[in-house]
Amino acid sequence: MQDRECEEIIETAEGPSVCAPSEQHAERETSAFQEECAYGMKVWIRLPHDEALAAVRHALGERGFTIACEMDVGRLIRDKLGITYPGYTILGVSLPDAMHQALELDRDMGLILPHHVIVYEQSAGSVIAAVDVIAEMAIADGRDLREIARVSNEKLREVINLASSGVGFEA
Repeated sequence: MQDRECEEIIETAEGPSVCAPSEQHAERETSAFQEECAYGMKVWIRLPHDEALAAVRHALGERGFTIACEMDVGRLIRDKLGITYPGYTILGVSLPDAMHQALELDRDMGLILPHHVIVYEQSAGSVIAAVDVIAEMAIADGRDLREIARVSNEKLREVINLASSGVGFEA
């Protein structure tokens, strides 16, 4: 992330920051700010939560991922705790072939699979983030698992890039 691209840094209680556009940059053509975080990769885009989520679903399909599970965290918190919460969705995703390979090497990999992709409202737009699969799978030992993680990580990066670019997506 370049400081000159973004004046406002939003610190989150969980740790890493998200770059969000300041008022001065609201009219810029750039509508996405990407950065790495300690346990994943993320991008802020100028789309509402539902549109960003649709773009992510499309991009996941384009890159061969299957959405194994989906959690609407905002609705869960609202329904169970009675607290109004902004849009926040967690997707459990997998590449079926990679999942099969990982489970054949280590049946206990199911404890950390599927991988998570999140979409949440932030600063008049949305954040799309994906887990760093290499970091996630580092707790398992084995050269074959590292290669599976590397390939999965690269494809998740492509998902984020595709979803934030809007290429091939029509709301």
